[in-house]
Amino acid sequence: MGNERATEQPEPEAQHDPYAPRPGYVTGIDGRTDRTTTAAALGVGAALVTSFVLGFFRVPEWVVWPGVIGVGVVVWLVLRARQRRRDRSEGRSPDAVARARDRAIADANGGRRFFVAPNPVVVIVMGGIFIALAAVPLTLAGDPLSLSGLITPAILVICGAFFVVQGVGTLVVRRRPPGSH
Repeated sequence: MGNERATEQPEPEAQHDPYAPRPGYVTGIDGRTDRTTTAAALGVGAALVTSFVLGFFRVPEWVVWPGVIGVGVVVWLVLRARQRRRDRSEGRSPDAVARARDRAIADANGGRRFFVAPNPVVVIVMGGIFIALAAVPLTLAGDPLSLSGLITPAILVICGAFFVVQGVGTLVVRRRPPGSH
């Protein structure tokens, strides 16, 4: 779970540059294709616009959150389905970019397909900061806690735990001899 090594060698196909710009994917400032699809970026943008518009109408928060999430997910899924259909009709594999990027990451990390931090201590400290930021509102809350008051700290703790686990995993990977599994 996360420590898998790429044992199967993919058959050589036409030289595919996983970082080359491709239509339908977000292009970073360096001109390389990112893993994030344009559909996902537009879904997030639609969710933010929906939140802004619903704020003008003073819609209650318990209605805004599900509405924003729903609009963002629907926009993302509809645009993603259209892009995948367009890729298939043009003879491209819809998953080619993700597979090529996974292969490039595995090759760069000695066959490992998970995140390897350049400096794992920074990632561990960042996770600790997230967890500390989650504890502050819980300890300083004078009024009774509400569901919305618990959601943000819960998300921060989950993110912080993720970073700590990734950092510790990178430290363990670096300590192992190269030939051991």
